[in-house]
Amino acid sequence: MLQLSNEEIVKGIRNRKKDVFEAVFKQFAPSMYNIAVRYVKDEDTANDMVQDVFLNLWKNAENLDERAPIQHYLSRATVNTCLNCIKKEQRKETYTKEQMHVATPAETTHQLLEHKELETQYRYALEKLPDQCRRVFEMSRFNGLSPAEISEQLDISINTVYAHLTTALKKLRVVLINKQ
Repeated sequence: MLQLSNEEIVKGIRNRKKDVFEAVFKQFAPSMYNIAVRYVKDEDTANDMVQDVFLNLWKNAENLDERAPIQHYLSRATVNTCLNCIKKEQRKETYTKEQMHVATPAETTHQLLEHKELETQYRYALEKLPDQCRRVFEMSRFNGLSPAEISEQLDISINTVYAHLTTALKKLRVVLINKQ
């Protein structure tokens, strides 16, 4: 086991010295694991958290402050990583609970009808656009092309592309609002 000062540890990690990093890992990983287990209550997840902490230490070595003890940095990073994991799991649970609400067949049928009606109105509004305006809009929205790409393909100025997109959006909005 290397006996290094905090400053030597930080400089060694910043300089990507693997022997210093391995020594730090061997020295501090067990205590970081204990911290993680207290938070996440699962040994496998705790191991993953510790691995993430040390991976981030390696990736962000240039941000280390040699005045701050490495153990404090690792402890804080472990706690933050665990708290982020817990928050993520809580969001997943909330989302799952929200998705468990199952619509009744009547609600589903009504939603489908509304969707089809809106889609019909949208297609009607799209057909009413001038050809070039519709072509630019479709290339942008359906093909995912940027205004610069559309400009190049249609051999028109980029300002013309923006004008067509603005016109299309205004006309679609008017038609769809008036139909509701």
